[in-house]
Amino acid sequence: MPKIIKIAAGLIIAALIAMVVIIKTTDINQYKPELIGLVEEATGRKLDIAGDLEFGLSLVPTVVVEDVTFSNAKWGSNPEMMSLNKFEVEVSLLPLLSGNIQVNKVILLEPEILLETDKKGMGNWIFTTENKEEKSSPSDADSTEVPSVIINKVQIENATVTYIDGMTSQKTKVVIDELTIDSDGTDTPLSLMLEFAYNEIPVSVSGRLGSINQLSSNNNYPVDLAIEVADAQLGINGNINKPMKGQGLDIGIEFTVDSLANLSELAGGELPDFGPIALKAKLIDGAGAYSLKALDVKAGNTDLSGDVTVAVLNKKPAITAMLKSNLIDLAELAGEEEQVETEKKERLFSDDPLLLDALHSINATVSIDSKLIKTASLDLAETTVKLSLKNGNLSVKPVSTVVAGGKLAGDIALISKAKTASLAINLDIAGLEPNQLTDLHGKLSGAKTDVNINVTGSGESVSQIMAGLNGKLVVKVGEGKITDSVTGALGADVLAETMSMLNPFSKSSEGTVLNCAVVNFDIKNGLATTDQGIAISTTQMNIIGSGSINLQTEALDIGIKPEAKEGIGISAGQLASLIRIGGTLASPTPTTGVGEALSTGLTVGTAVATGGLSILAQGLLDRSTADADPCATALGQKATTTQQATAEDETVAGKAVDTVKDAGSAVTDALKSIF
Repeated sequence: MPKIIKIAAGLIIAALIAMVVIIKTTDINQYKPELIGLVEEATGRKLDIAGDLEFGLSLVPTVVVEDVTFSNAKWGSNPEMMSLNKFEVEVSLLPLLSGNIQVNKVILLEPEILLETDKKGMGNWIFTTENKEEKSSPSDADSTEVPSVIINKVQIENATVTYIDGMTSQKTKVVIDELTIDSDGTDTPLSLMLEFAYNEIPVSVSGRLGSINQLSSNNNYPVDLAIEVADAQLGINGNINKPMKGQGLDIGIEFTVDSLANLSELAGGELPDFGPIALKAKLIDGAGAYSLKALDVKAGNTDLSGDVTVAVLNKKPAITAMLKSNLIDLAELAGEEEQVETEKKERLFSDDPLLLDALHSINATVSIDSKLIKTASLDLAETTVKLSLKNGNLSVKPVSTVVAGGKLAGDIALISKAKTASLAINLDIAGLEPNQLTDLHGKLSGAKTDVNINVTGSGESVSQIMAGLNGKLVVKVGEGKITDSVTGALGADVLAETMSMLNPFSKSSEGTVLNCAVVNFDIKNGLATTDQGIAISTTQMNIIGSGSINLQTEALDIGIKPEAKEGIGISAGQLASLIRIGGTLASPTPTTGVGEALSTGLTVGTAVATGGLSILAQGLLDRSTADADPCATALGQKATTTQQATAEDETVAGKAVDTVKDAGSAVTDALKSIF
């Protein structure tokens, strides 16, 4: 038995050697014209093989082809679509005996491939031939057996692939250091290893793919790849139900990167130094849409989870997203950009045209629920936003959040037609606590605030919308206490200067007790007006304001008058009877003067002659006739109780003022006689 085995093995070896000898003694260059002709007939392009076709020195037959070029389309930017330094094909002998072809290895050395499109978008990889449809009968097709071809390994080294977009002239270059695809057979998975540079950015891909038979039969095709590029890692794992059509996706995606800045070269522009970023999702498709299911994103302090679907079959893409978050840190996402002092703008509202075309480019339905949203100046808790964008019309309904302890609720609508947008805003804030605002923390206690904004407008820019705005703005502030530094904390020089002019008790170490405050404006055709609709009531004084804001020109014209509740300690320099706020919204200016401070009708001479007693007397009179509830008046409500002076009190006060006036006049006359 062992002897028989040895004899059989010897015969097989002898047969293999004989086959090798036959192959080696066969001149395969005689087939080169036939090979070139077949390629040109199939593609309509010229194939040039400058080197000889020869068998490599090996027991396993290896065909070696050198110096190969393949011509480009006639309109191409280069005469050659491909050039190849060396091409090797290694074939197994035994499968040839059964009429099959098993290629052990295919090696391409230093290929240069040019892919490009013309100005109409046609690619040079689309071949046209002069041959018409070949006539063949079904019987001929059935009688011809096509040998099966198995390729176990494909290896490409030092390849250059250049892509030129003929419509944009943009060029993309990929240099492949090494590409290896390996498999034991048509029914076994493919292993993949790829090292290349995309526009000089190194990229590596490794992993496993489904078998050749799974791909060719368009059957369930597994994918398991790991991709690394510029410090970023991308993992793809799952199945494609119909791989030849790219349909039936069920792919898990995992992406991580330490910082977005590491991807700047890949993005073609500077990205912020922000991270780390981690993303997980399941990519699926169906009915003309692609979905990211079970999306989980962590970017710095921000987290986001939910589902996102993009439908692409309609005339315009449609996005549907339902997202949740524990924290959205907008301050961090915006980046800690260095604050650069810029020239102060002359106008507050921009006259740049609104970018309405973007609203017409997509449809969207987005829902976001976040436990906390952090901005640079305040925090928003328990936020719900539902956004709908359809045919250029944007609706945000509802908007709901908790800001500084107050509940904000409302809706916003923006309807765009051509270049014009119509805006409607209805927002209510109930129970806002100013002390929770960063700039006012520890400087203002109590003073719960309600705000209502109900406005509509239309135009091609923000300034045009404001110029034709209609609606109402109401702010109501409850009881609280204002500390000495509150005006500085508000960060508005104009407010600090105004309060300094108005409040003679601003130096009180105990601060000021606030009873209430109101701002109530009616807005019609871009003009916001109020008649005693500005009110501040403290334990010492009332402040009443009237005037207008022209939203078209942004001009301010508001007069504010104090009413003393206590006359003790008031002198001529302490209490002005009228402050005017002029200028513009971008640059408001409070002003006062002797003439305005003495707008009660008293002369400068009287004030000087009485040492300010005239102002004190008038202040006492104002106190006796002051509005008991200026906030109710500002809101257009009838005060529940009013403070009215009796006729006797009015007479006494009047006499006091007259006496002071007479004294002042006498002194003035005496001074006149001297000069």
